[in-house]
Amino acid sequence: MSIIKIINLISIIIVCTYLGIIKAKLYENRVTELNKFQNALVMFKSKIEFTYEPLKSIFEDISKVIYKDNENIFYLTIKKDNDINSSWCEAINEINNNLDNEDKEVIKMLGKLLGKTDIKGQVNEIALTQNLIEKQIKKAESEKSRNVKLYKTMGIVFGIGICIIFI
Repeated sequence: MSIIKIINLISIIIVCTYLGIIKAKLYENRVTELNKFQNALVMFKSKIEFTYEPLKSIFEDISKVIYKDNENIFYLTIKKDNDINSSWCEAINEINNNLDNEDKEVIKMLGKLLGKTDIKGQVNEIALTQNLIEKQIKKAESEKSRNVKLYKTMGIVFGIGICIIFI
């Protein structure tokens, strides 16, 4: 009887610790996702400035190179048959990633002028978005540094606390 109780208590600690690690991983993944998007913007800006390729082709290249053909905003945008702005906004709303609403709003701002201005205007819009994403990255990194250790520790402490209650 006591062996089963010990196994259950250890299981509770492991599950709570695992939940804390999963919550902490969300903060780490947000920073990673924003950095990937920042790299995609650099590639996007370079391709618009120097290759004069159409947006669909550029988005395909970004999807292959940066995101390794995984589901991403650029891939979802070219899959849709709507105009580029509405496709961009729909893709941002559909994408299942770790970005928060503020990050998504910054990214949506880029889509408002995609394909509607000349190359210089688009390059300026991309540069503005890069600056805003850089600020979001700094904010995400500060949240990560505050919260990752907190959630991991909280998972362990809650697990131990529940075990103490059951003893």
